[in-house]
Amino acid sequence: MGIVCAFNSSSVAEITELVKELTGSEPNSSSLLEQGPVVLAGYAYNGGQAPVPVSAKRATQSIILDGTVLNAQRIRESLKPKPRNSSPAATVLGLYAAKDRKVAHFLDGMFALFLRDGDHFYAARDHLGSYPLYFAQVNGGWLFASELKAFVEKAQSLSEFPPGCYFHSDVGLRRYFRLEGPAKPVSFQDAIEVVRVLVTDAVKKHVGSGEVGILLNGSVESSILAALAYQKNRKVRTYSAGLEGSQDGHTAKKVAEWIGVKHTHVEVSVEDILNHLQEIVWSLETFDGPVVRHAVADYFAVRAAAEDVKVMVGSDAANELFGGYPYLRPMYQEKLTAEIKRITENLHRTHLLRWNRIVTGWGLEPRSPFTDRRLVHAVSKLPSNYKISEDGRAKWALRRAFSTMLPAWIVDRPDSEDVHCVGIQTALSEYADSVFTDEDLSKYKGKDAELQPSLRTKDELLYYQIWRQRFPEEFAALVGRTQF
Repeated sequence: MGIVCAFNSSSVAEITELVKELTGSEPNSSSLLEQGPVVLAGYAYNGGQAPVPVSAKRATQSIILDGTVLNAQRIRESLKPKPRNSSPAATVLGLYAAKDRKVAHFLDGMFALFLRDGDHFYAARDHLGSYPLYFAQVNGGWLFASELKAFVEKAQSLSEFPPGCYFHSDVGLRRYFRLEGPAKPVSFQDAIEVVRVLVTDAVKKHVGSGEVGILLNGSVESSILAALAYQKNRKVRTYSAGLEGSQDGHTAKKVAEWIGVKHTHVEVSVEDILNHLQEIVWSLETFDGPVVRHAVADYFAVRAAAEDVKVMVGSDAANELFGGYPYLRPMYQEKLTAEIKRITENLHRTHLLRWNRIVTGWGLEPRSPFTDRRLVHAVSKLPSNYKISEDGRAKWALRRAFSTMLPAWIVDRPDSEDVHCVGIQTALSEYADSVFTDEDLSKYKGKDAELQPSLRTKDELLYYQIWRQRFPEEFAALVGRTQF
């Protein structure tokens, strides 16, 4: 699902054609609105629910909201007068009437939105950028859209809309959320209690009470998520995917059995992966190696979930917040703190982008409890030695926070076993080795590389060549890069 918003730049016919190019079909009438200088359109894939534009009682204000506002009901109850309908978009429009440009400060959730206010417009994105949004000047006006594909032949000065920011046509771009560094000292016991309470609350908010899928990939954080979710909601089901005999698939099934939750594991073949790789890369709009590899497993798990549920919940952001990546462990504390902040701020271009693209591509609504604003705010203030222990144990505070709830074989699993998509990574690397030579890669690798962007492995070269079939070379600057 996604949105396209034109302000003094495109006609209804042009936006209709653009949505048709993206999805293969025209937007239905309820997902398209023309009002003065603005055209708003929502769309979805694979039978998902498209965002619906909403107009105010006076015909000078309208809004389209892509995503989830978890506190929408509470906001609605506080508004006087109440909005004409109870949709989250109408609620945000009503809140804008009361709070004006500060409206984003009050929204708890994962979202990108565009709002018309007379001859002005307002756009905003959630604090970590869970829902993608790009913008550019087009035909003397502005075009905002969820996908890079919308700008392939139209953009001038294309930019990604930064997370934690709003844009008002009167004042330009303003930031409303910043990650903070470590604050005044707090004991480790107090820290893990804060983590336990905030993670538990975040999972409750994101899971709700309906039928929900959980991606259970064998990691510590996905195991914690699944256990908490099942405590809250017995309608929860878990899903995983991997090659036959994969370690993460085995662990996921073992964790699901311990929790007692209904679990579906999808075994995929190398042929399955290669047959869908182009679709996955084009949907992701990235060629970053770790992002694509993780997305392959997600693709097959979420495809299975789409037969059962409408909401899919993942554990993304935990590795960034709690220092889960192997390359972080040797860093001294000051450098580690800076790197954790950097990769968390970059999530909107890496793993949050991956989760959004894969889940919405199957017509489901993505949720990510570890992106909860209160949780992110609190964990960003913890010292880095609470995240990686003195003996090098990753996600230390998270593990200790749930050590009395889960058995030791889950929370104390060695870091070497806390893995995801290893079999898929090996299969893709072996295939790329059969396609490319070392000389092919050397043109993109290292400080003396002849070509850009810099690529690190042959499978990343494979993804880049697939990506280039759909996107111009200059768009590579908007692609986020992870560390290995």
